[in-house]
Amino acid sequence: GDATAFGFTVEWHDKQADLIREYQVTVFQPSKGSLEVAMFDVKTARSFLKRSEMPNLQLRDFRIGGVVTIHSRQLKVVGYKDARTEQALGVHHSGVCVLTVPSMFMQVGQLMERMETAGLRLARMRLVNCGGPVFAMQISGDNVENKWRSIQASLEPGCVQQIDNSELESYFDRSRFPCTAAFDNCSLCVVRPHAVREGGVGLVLKEIMASGLEVSAAEMLHLDRAHAMEFLEVYKGVLPYYADLVDGFCAGPLVALEVRSQTGVCEKLRDLCGPHDVDMARYLRPQSFRAKLGKDNAQNGVHSTDLEDDGEREVSYIFNTLCK
Repeated sequence: GDATAFGFTVEWHDKQADLIREYQVTVFQPSKGSLEVAMFDVKTARSFLKRSEMPNLQLRDFRIGGVVTIHSRQLKVVGYKDARTEQALGVHHSGVCVLTVPSMFMQVGQLMERMETAGLRLARMRLVNCGGPVFAMQISGDNVENKWRSIQASLEPGCVQQIDNSELESYFDRSRFPCTAAFDNCSLCVVRPHAVREGGVGLVLKEIMASGLEVSAAEMLHLDRAHAMEFLEVYKGVLPYYADLVDGFCAGPLVALEVRSQTGVCEKLRDLCGPHDVDMARYLRPQSFRAKLGKDNAQNGVHSTDLEDDGEREVSYIFNTLCK
């Protein structure tokens, strides 16, 4: 057919058997339309999944060390299957690693918006304290080096430095750079995986900071299904689309933010997010996050803590329990 094929080796942790199972995944990129994926079980030498459409996946999701979700299974991408795939995607996937300086902190939302507008996406990101608040980021996408160069040329000199992969790694070492969350007077904001993929992180950071709220911790993480279910348990039996909510929450990396204010932080953040119902948000609050980033009620762009009393518990679950 009229599609380019790319090959990857992936691993799946079978929790029942406590085994790592290896598969070969072939990704077909048609000239238009969704990606298609086929899977082959290496050990049994059998087809595991016939070629089928995966509208939620993009080629950039298949970076080495990344995680892709196929039929609710989270698969770790461990290698390229052939030299052609590596040549075609290696540069595209390694991305550019950058570090913002503390004085740039309040402008990081705008910087991310510019990256996202240029078609670049965050592959990894966290906020650390290194002489002040610093964002460590890995950015990926087509033609990432050139696009990043032109973005950097338009910035104040020295406000963002490009570093190599191994140096970036040290900022993700929690023993050296512990999580910056304060766990008090806080609310949790989560940019859902679909909105991360569609380039909505910059908007959320920019608007939260502009509103006078403080962003005191930020982590990008990929939840497994069990953790997504545990986190969203309060909605079980309450929202008819609970299952879709869980699917969406673990479909790819999300961005979690601890947002703080001396008073009423949950209400202030909820106000920025807008109504849960996306149609209602578009009608009543067209400037809200859900109006701008929401697709439907299960993929409504962002999660924010509903009740003031739950802020610390939700922040602690993400930044303390999961970000170990």
